[in-house]
Amino acid sequence: MYRKVTPRFQITNESLKLQRRVLLATCAVLLIVIAVLAFFTIRNMNYQGKVQSQISQRMYSASASAIEEVSKLGSIVTSNASARLARVRQYVYYMDQLNSISISLAGGEGGRQVGADYFTTLYADLETMENLLQLSTTSTLDARTLLQNHLTELQNALPR
Repeated sequence: MYRKVTPRFQITNESLKLQRRVLLATCAVLLIVIAVLAFFTIRNMNYQGKVQSQISQRMYSASASAIEEVSKLGSIVTSNASARLARVRQYVYYMDQLNSISISLAGGEGGRQVGADYFTTLYADLETMENLLQLSTTSTLDARTLLQNHLTELQNALPR
């Protein structure tokens, strides 16, 4: 009589070897991909640290230059006082822009070098100084000292 033949899958030694080779190749490819991703991640983190450090150093340098310009301003209005105040304003604006760039590059508030309130205060001090220079009848000593103190506070707030 007839026997019904059903196909059976027989696992041979050759098919086991083939499965192991495919599995090993897949694992090797995955390990290589993980290693490449880890390399690029570490490289990116190192790059971001260097960028933040450079921005901080440039802001520190700009604040030192602004403090130097303010210290050269006299307590009475002179002919070059407006030019010096304009340079101080440029340094403050430069630091404000660097702070904004740092925030953008870090992708959020984690990149902020100093708080926005420092710049708000400095811009207000610069406006006061400018008004006093335009009046040229009063002493600018108090406003100059306040501006210099706020610049020093900003400089001390920078990460080092």
